[in-house]
Amino acid sequence: MAEFDKYKSSILEIEGGYQNNPHDPGNYNSRGELVGTNHGISAKLYEKVIGRPPTVADMKSITKERALSIFYNWFWVPMMANKIDSQAIAETFVDHGINAGIPRAVRLMQHVLNDYFYAGLKVDGRMGPKTLAAVNASPERELFDAYNTARIDYYESLNNAHFEHGWKNRVYRLWHKYRYLGGGMAGLILLAGLIFILRKYAFP
Repeated sequence: MAEFDKYKSSILEIEGGYQNNPHDPGNYNSRGELVGTNHGISAKLYEKVIGRPPTVADMKSITKERALSIFYNWFWVPMMANKIDSQAIAETFVDHGINAGIPRAVRLMQHVLNDYFYAGLKVDGRMGPKTLAAVNASPERELFDAYNTARIDYYESLNNAHFEHGWKNRVYRLWHKYRYLGGGMAGLILLAGLIFILRKYAFP
């Protein structure tokens, strides 16, 4: 089963520290105050965690350990990543949940499983036993690549010049981390062919 401890270094490297970009809606609390994001924890998420609108001081006080605890309890466990066989798939799946929201990440996974692996799932954005079973029953390399390709297509569809590069970069980092998944030159050739095919299609 996938382990959160193996994902820790990746998520902290991807997210970085405190920032308060006014173009990022996640940096505003429910009062409309620009308070920022720290270690990938948005103001909107932290407001849910602490039960009140966070201040700049609240956001700046978030430690790496606190951020990791939130990622684990609010994403890794609810997305059932601890029950996914593949470490690579669990990481990119949860990473999309952190960046785009759990329902959107699950819907994207359900679309990929239906469109390329004939899973016959209801696309409802809910991570349950049927979606989990379909994830674990699918070939690891192919599902990992298909999901990452779908993530790139999703980000491109948003046409957001401010953040598209950063969003896509987080996908490429994980893709690179597991670039030899399945191993061998034949696997790399098949991977290139799969990516070429997948990028011709847009996911809903």
